[in-house]
Amino acid sequence: MTYTYGGAQPRRIGWQLGHFAPQILVAAIIAAVALGVHPIEDGTSTLAITLPVLLMFVVLGTWTLMRQHDRRLCERCMSSMPLNPSESAARYQNRFRVAHAGGNKKIVVGYLLALVAVNLLVSVDPNAATRILWAALQLSMIYLIASYSTHRRLQPWCPQCQGGDGRDEDDPVTPDPEPSDHRQLI
Repeated sequence: MTYTYGGAQPRRIGWQLGHFAPQILVAAIIAAVALGVHPIEDGTSTLAITLPVLLMFVVLGTWTLMRQHDRRLCERCMSSMPLNPSESAARYQNRFRVAHAGGNKKIVVGYLLALVAVNLLVSVDPNAATRILWAALQLSMIYLIASYSTHRRLQPWCPQCQGGDGRDEDDPVTPDPEPSDHRQLI
């Protein structure tokens, strides 16, 4: 087993794929949308059956690898950090808001219900308008992945993470009150 400088993590194919998982997920989403907009003509061929299943496994596998990668330090990620991360964080405020919205159950459930509803709508009425709506909602996942990746990389400079309210000020410590009577403590 080979270790990187400092012995931080083993060099494995899973680690490398985990590092590039956001890009692989984006490519898989684009491929799924392309397959949905222009389906394979013969729906009974082996390719028409295995390609969607393969895409599903690619999405699930890369998502798992991305989550594992995000739990460790990565030299490649650290070397790609911007020189002035606070300026970069100021540019990505919308992405930070989207990443933090993922912690709200109502928003997540609503988004998932919209994904399921538009999939059902396309299966019931596969016209051009429903396919465009389906493609737009599927492609919105690309921004979610970009938001998550940006937040993970710039989390120390995220204003929502610093104090919960967008401020990075420390709460002043209130000293304990002095005893009210003037007796000497033993």
